Amino acid sequence: MTILNHDGGPDLLHKIRSLPPKRQRALIALLRKQGVDLSALDTLDTIPLLPRAADEPVPLSFTQQRLWFLAQLDGAGAAYNIPMAVRLRGRLDRAALVRALEAVVRRHEALRTRFVDHDGVPYQHIGDGRDFAVREEEPADPAELPLICAREAAATFDLEHDSLIRARLLRESEQEHVLLVTMHHSVSDGWSVGVLFRDLVALYEAFRAGRPADLAPLPVQYPDYAQWQRRWLVDEVQARQVAYWRKQLDGVDPRLSLPADRERPPVKTYNGARESFRCPAGLLDRLRALSTEHDATLYMTLLAAYAIVLHRHTQQTDIAVGTVVANRNRPEVEGLIGFFANTLVMRTDLSGDPVLPELLAQVKKTALAAYDHQDLPFEAVVDALRLERSLSHSPVFQTMFVLQEAQTAQETRFGELDVSPVAFDVDVTKFDVTLDLRETPDGLAGTVEYNTDLFDPETIQRFVRHYTTLLAAIADSPRERISRLPMLPEDERRRVLVEWNEPPSGLRPERRCVHEWFEETAAGAPAATAVVFQDRSLSYSELNSRANRLARHLRGLGVGPDVRVAVCLPRSEQIVVGVLAVLKAGGAYVPLDPAVPVERLRHVLRDSAPRVLLVDGIVPDGWETAGIPVVDIRADAGLWEDAPDADLTRSETGSAPGDLAYVIYTSGSTGIPKGVMVEHRNVTRLFTATHGWFGFGSEDVWTLFHSFAFDFSVWEMWGALLHGGRLVVVEQAVTRNPREFYELVVSAG
Repeated sequence: MTILNHDGGPDLLHKIRSLPPKRQRALIALLRKQGVDLSALDTLDTIPLLPRAADEPVPLSFTQQRLWFLAQLDGAGAAYNIPMAVRLRGRLDRAALVRALEAVVRRHEALRTRFVDHDGVPYQHIGDGRDFAVREEEPADPAELPLICAREAAATFDLEHDSLIRARLLRESEQEHVLLVTMHHSVSDGWSVGVLFRDLVALYEAFRAGRPADLAPLPVQYPDYAQWQRRWLVDEVQARQVAYWRKQLDGVDPRLSLPADRERPPVKTYNGARESFRCPAGLLDRLRALSTEHDATLYMTLLAAYAIVLHRHTQQTDIAVGTVVANRNRPEVEGLIGFFANTLVMRTDLSGDPVLPELLAQVKKTALAAYDHQDLPFEAVVDALRLERSLSHSPVFQTMFVLQEAQTAQETRFGELDVSPVAFDVDVTKFDVTLDLRETPDGLAGTVEYNTDLFDPETIQRFVRHYTTLLAAIADSPRERISRLPMLPEDERRRVLVEWNEPPSGLRPERRCVHEWFEETAAGAPAATAVVFQDRSLSYSELNSRANRLARHLRGLGVGPDVRVAVCLPRSEQIVVGVLAVLKAGGAYVPLDPAVPVERLRHVLRDSAPRVLLVDGIVPDGWETAGIPVVDIRADAGLWEDAPDADLTRSETGSAPGDLAYVIYTSGSTGIPKGVMVEHRNVTRLFTATHGWFGFGSEDVWTLFHSFAFDFSVWEMWGALLHGGRLVVVEQAVTRNPREFYELVVSAG
């Protein structure tokens, strides 16, 4: 209550200024009862009606200046049009309606405004309204009405030369008309639409009855507000608002990484579409009750749910969402048409997996503080943050959230005429995604407006299902942690968890190891050529026998299930012999390509800690091999040449499909290379799952083109050897010479 002890100075007056009109009046009355001196309020609290000479240029408001800047930057096309179309059923006095529309334009200076450029500085120029005229016409075909509406909505305005409001009256019959009104956002906003129709109804009824209109004179006009705003929002007022937004948005992540269907264009586009949906009245009632229970508004609850969905889709915990406020917190402007609306940024921190009540409390605190600092224009917020601007993104946020209250019954009447909206497609959008919700007697009605250069309709439809499913989950489990709130509808959940995980019909279960599958193939075609390198080749029988003998030697060195063996071999048929022998012994191979930098080889050797190192020739200088047995696949061949060449059984090796088959290291381009451990069943599943697509067979010829330390080599090697095909090992030099590689492929085929 310290505010009641204030002496009535500027700080108190600025605080009163930040309140909505009703709260202003209530607080002023209370302060006067307390004896607080509010004499200065008479000058500060009133937007003055300033004398202006005819044709005198007036500064733009801050919001107008932002739209003017966007128009100069990229045109923005029809993205900032405010179109509306209503069907009027009944006996319409067309002359009275046209006269009423013209009178509305004369009443509101904003609707007679154009923007002129004086030495690079834009100003408002207030005309006499003579350039506004209602087009009366008949549509050639009523079925074309949605297309006519869409074209009207998409027609652009020239901010310097055009009337920034246009109207068309279409007559379908004596009892049915359609009124199209389109305003540019620089002279109007959502609140203004309601003002326009209230004034239009009052004027129409007066003119139809042949009496003067009884509308009260407007205390100020929009240009007066713009001039007052420029003088008021300076110095300490602006500094206080700037300080808040700098602190609130410090370190904000300016890019929302929603998974898109296409790469983002280098320059932001405004191509859009809409997807509509509904939530039942019962769910809306439960959400209202939940909001009341937690001392929050429905807006706060719906915004919190939206932040959760964005977090789940992006995995970002710092979510910034734009929202629109009417910004009409002074009584003089309540009945005025003009661009007063401002954009606020609602920042939500979802780290730590909060429970819903905690998140609601955070969203409430953020929203109330934002409302208290809503006078600073969004463009001034962006400038204060000093963010790097991008032509491909909207600054600070890329998604908008709006909640509109339900229309009252009186707002659906136009004198004695029945009024209903005309639905039509709007193919423009300002942001990547905008969620627009409306309270209706039948429940929550929603529209998602989205950029079609980024998203497909199916993606947005899935996004809508996730949001509506989450709303129901919030109503059912209002104290759950956000990570545990279900977002997938039952059919999508089943598809992800069951259908997408069912093996294709006819595929054998993954009960074999990679080498066991190879052994079955070799037994079926022992004489077929398995591996070719230069002028040397091995049949399936020869490859199998060599690998079996080496495997027995490795077994004697302690190789078994999940035991790692480093294989450092140059390109030749010996790579295949060595890798297959490690698998047959029950171990997992760690490929080391001698062609890569020695520092990487050293790291992989240290990190993988192999039981055995298999080489062909000299061990590279500087390797730390102390305590690791080194086996030379050529020089030491006499140690196992007399070993049995029969396949090793599972009882001998203990191998199983869940054992490691190999460990391949990542490139390390984003840090230190990391070993990825892959099991036998992962490899065999790869080929059983793709067999139906490619029809692998013994007639296939494959090339081992890539380094065997690169995971694509697994596809090349086993794609051939598990299906009886021929594997051609490509020399290192040939992989660098397209013509030689082409000749090799031709000759091998």
